[in-house]
Amino acid sequence: MTGPQKLSPRVRTMWHLSASLVAGPLTIVAVVAGLIGAFEGLAVIVAVAAVVAIVAIAAAILGPRLRYERFRWELTGDGLQISHGVLLRVQSAIPVFRVQQIDVRQGPVERWFGLVTLHIATASSGSDGTLPGIAADRADDLRRELMARVSADDGV
Repeated sequence: MTGPQKLSPRVRTMWHLSASLVAGPLTIVAVVAGLIGAFEGLAVIVAVAAVVAIVAIAAAILGPRLRYERFRWELTGDGLQISHGVLLRVQSAIPVFRVQQIDVRQGPVERWFGLVTLHIATASSGSDGTLPGIAADRADDLRRELMARVSADDGV
């Protein structure tokens, strides 16, 4: 594994589904409010409802895609590099000497998509890392490789 890695493409679909579960009801409420505003002659309510509906739909369509495109991670000799964020870019470096524990987490939706989340706990609460959207069949190998680097660093 060399160079920056992307998350599994299935995580994008999972994020789209999650975003749709929020955007769908919000859009329905906005449309109903807009219709009520239109019948009552309240142009402000119609305008606000239209903006809310457009933003909700755009966020559900574009948000997961941008989040996926901006998320990169790389396992280096020194540790784990994580870069993510759409509006607020975050670049984290987790040195192997700080890694204390690596948990593999998988909720029901992740299980359905064949994905897991790796949570890397460190000696400093400010430098913990999370890798969502890792293919389940790849997670154990990645965890073992990172733990091997931690163990090799302990022996130095």
